Amino acid sequence: MLEVLLKFLAILIMLTLSPFALGIAYAEGDSLTRNISAFYSDIDMQMSLATKQNATACVDQECLERKAFDERVHTLGAKLVTAAYAVYPELQKRTPSFHFDIVDKVNAATASTANGRIIVFRGLQQLALGDEALSYVLAREMGHVIGQHHTQNITTKLMISAIASIIFPALAIVSASSTAAQASTATSLITSAASSVTSFVGSEVAIKKAKPNQLAQSDNIALNLMLYQAYDIQMVLEDIPVDDASDTAWLNDLQLSAVNLESAMHEQTMDLAAAPI
Repeated sequence: MLEVLLKFLAILIMLTLSPFALGIAYAEGDSLTRNISAFYSDIDMQMSLATKQNATACVDQECLERKAFDERVHTLGAKLVTAAYAVYPELQKRTPSFHFDIVDKVNAATASTANGRIIVFRGLQQLALGDEALSYVLAREMGHVIGQHHTQNITTKLMISAIASIIFPALAIVSASSTAAQASTATSLITSAASSVTSFVGSEVAIKKAKPNQLAQSDNIALNLMLYQAYDIQMVLEDIPVDDASDTAWLNDLQLSAVNLESAMHEQTMDLAAAPI
């Protein structure tokens, strides 16, 4: 009974500490932190892509349409990179380059890694966005890189994992002192499993709490990049699909961004303080 209570207490401690860990993770990291973040985010990206449904192979005219879409992504992306380095002068030291890759995945979505790789899912082509809206979608994803959100999330996971690795061995010692007759191997396995579960839960809670703020930051950064290029924000809003029954979290987030963009479009100034550079 004592062991159960102690482990339950440990979980509560982890959930309580997760916002604290996230606050520390928000601090600007050094180059080592960014390199670690880039490594982990690349792995996360590979694992995530492996679970996504592939788009069917193209034939005839469809292949030409895909090629044209890919060229648009690269052309618009290059303009956004130029804008990003102009709006955020210190960015190039931290992220020397951005790369835009289109992957043949069926859903409409974008993703990114800490080192500036922007992933565009093939399904995004089906939304038939104009240049303004497509640029905004790309800029939103760049906003996560510019805002260092990957580094924040990875740092949070590592910190909470480290905390769990300290808490649970200590609990195992307490447990062993009161139940010395029990098998130590079984206790060790249970402790290890509990540590992993608590670490996962704690990090997911912290990252979930941070998501709304990160989305808002990426929206602000995207708006800055769009205003720098003198894009018509109203055309972006008119082109973003509105569907109350969006079947993916990414589309729901995009629609939320459109709401935020509409409320911000009347302030035609660049908010350079919106991203932690």
